[in-house]
Amino acid sequence: MQFVDHPNGVKFAMFPTFQAHGLRHGISTRIGGCSENALASLNLGVNVNDRPENIRRNREKFCEAVGVDATRVVASGQIHSDRVAVVDLRQAGQRLADTDGLVTCTPNLPLLLFFADCVPLLFYDPVRKVIGLSHAGWKGTFLSIGPKTLTVMQHAFGTDPEDCLLGIGPSIGPTDYEVDEPVLSQIITRWPATEAFARPGRPGHWLLDLWEWNRQQAITAGISSENISISDISTAQHAELFFSHRASQGKAGRFGVLMAL
Repeated sequence: MQFVDHPNGVKFAMFPTFQAHGLRHGISTRIGGCSENALASLNLGVNVNDRPENIRRNREKFCEAVGVDATRVVASGQIHSDRVAVVDLRQAGQRLADTDGLVTCTPNLPLLLFFADCVPLLFYDPVRKVIGLSHAGWKGTFLSIGPKTLTVMQHAFGTDPEDCLLGIGPSIGPTDYEVDEPVLSQIITRWPATEAFARPGRPGHWLLDLWEWNRQQAITAGISSENISISDISTAQHAELFFSHRASQGKAGRFGVLMAL
């Protein structure tokens, strides 16, 4: 990934593979905002006890840095589901409740999702000019939200998975994400071959590799491995740069991912 320091103070990251296609996108860090204390400083999320004015200003600064119109942003109200919505100008400026994935082919309609350890999945179809953005924690990954986002792109706009690029953004890494036996037992009900993305941790616990789990799902769905970029940045190990729910014992803001055609 490549980091950008915007003159307005915002620091954000980009995927070179997307940059090569001229796609506007950005993954915010926690640098360059006006929030304070545990939310310092570029918190973009609601429901974390931040002042609405701080959130509004932070989102405006992030949008300015990426080069999109903040008044047209379509955001999501995430619930760790597999619900993916197709949006157009009718949803400009809105927040869609109970939604963990957004897809559009509408130019200048920015998509915005929020993260603090879960995996950002950024899809781009440069042939049909379609973007998709989804939020994949272990529950979303368990529910295959990545492939479902791709399926929505296929059904709505004729996307061929072989044409698609996928960026797997900063999130909790494979040496940091520990789950207990009940969680692993639930995962095994749908994904019995867990050895590819889970390994034993301390007694009664397992370490999950959400990056590899999502990568495998994307390949199975038809995306070429050569078209998948992984940030390899663990939020838990870089809590000074990205908000991390686990590293901060639940007292974290939210960073955001923006995409726009």
